[in-house]
Amino acid sequence: MPHPDVLVVGGGIVGMSCARAMAVRGHQVVVVESGSKTGAASRIAAGMLAPQAESAAEDQMLELAVRARDLYVELAPALSEEVGIDIGLWTGGILQVAFTDEEVADRKHEVASQRQSGFTAEWLTPDEVLERAPGISQEIQGAAYAPEDGLVDPQALLEALRKSAEARGVKIIEGEEVTSVVAGASGIEGVETGSGKLAAGAVVLAAGAWSGRIGGLARPLSVEPIRGQIAVLDWPPDEPPAIVYGAGGYVVNRGQQAVVGSTMEHAGFDATVTDEGLSRIRQIASHIYPSLTGQEVRYSWAGLRPQTPDGRPFIGPDPNVAGLWYATGHGRNGILLAGYTGELLAQLFSDEPIEHDLCCIDPGRFWAW
Repeated sequence: MPHPDVLVVGGGIVGMSCARAMAVRGHQVVVVESGSKTGAASRIAAGMLAPQAESAAEDQMLELAVRARDLYVELAPALSEEVGIDIGLWTGGILQVAFTDEEVADRKHEVASQRQSGFTAEWLTPDEVLERAPGISQEIQGAAYAPEDGLVDPQALLEALRKSAEARGVKIIEGEEVTSVVAGASGIEGVETGSGKLAAGAVVLAAGAWSGRIGGLARPLSVEPIRGQIAVLDWPPDEPPAIVYGAGGYVVNRGQQAVVGSTMEHAGFDATVTDEGLSRIRQIASHIYPSLTGQEVRYSWAGLRPQTPDGRPFIGPDPNVAGLWYATGHGRNGILLAGYTGELLAQLFSDEPIEHDLCCIDPGRFWAW
């Protein structure tokens, strides 16, 4: 096998985005994909693009996250033209409903903060919310509305990124487990797999929740799995499409389905759906849309989100090991940040100018003691 410029560990949406963006810039890229791991986040994500709906006021990540969301407006037609796959981009906005006085105060503060920062956000009265989503609980006291937030189809996005990457010369090695990175005195030399060593000029760790399990790193990588359980019910009849956050979760319309989630559990690498998790999901669904009370769960699943201590990803080079790069730890925002992660990593790798301050996602932020 030829010696690639870049070897990407992980063939999920983040890894494929990185591979594609590197290949666009003329780099020879190999992706090593261990196969479908139970709970791998890319294959089970709900697909929201919700930087404003999910951010707290004065969030350091907000500007990057909004840029990541807006990139899909360019990426969706580009992928459709390249490989003929519609990634299901929907930009109809997201409601974040408030049920209590405290939630009203928090949501209004977030709206004001986002507007002050130049982003589009609105506070809607209960009547205005019900005009958009008439089936929502009558108990709401209003909602923050992010009109530019939306969603994509994660399965279609992964397939499109993979096909685009392969068309640009990316080689994908499937069914191979990377056990460790290999570094010498001058930096990264490649990776070790169950079948032996693969040499590379640089290595990108994009293995999601499993990134911290890869050996050979100079220091432990603070990425841990957080289990999120999701269930699918029937969408309420005659209810217009909507994405609604509230009651500690969300309800997302996908055709005739209501995708409801999700839990956040420290359960290690156990991707089991539990009775307790489904009970919590039913509570979320019925609290937001009362007509979903008692609905049969059509199917359910659990995913493992790669979480860092501060909830922000690691994107960029290792501060001490030349040729070692990170694209992991995206937590709840893997789909949202995937496309922009690839672009940022490729720009940094290619010494292109960067338009944002990347301190909040610097891989060395926990190591600079």
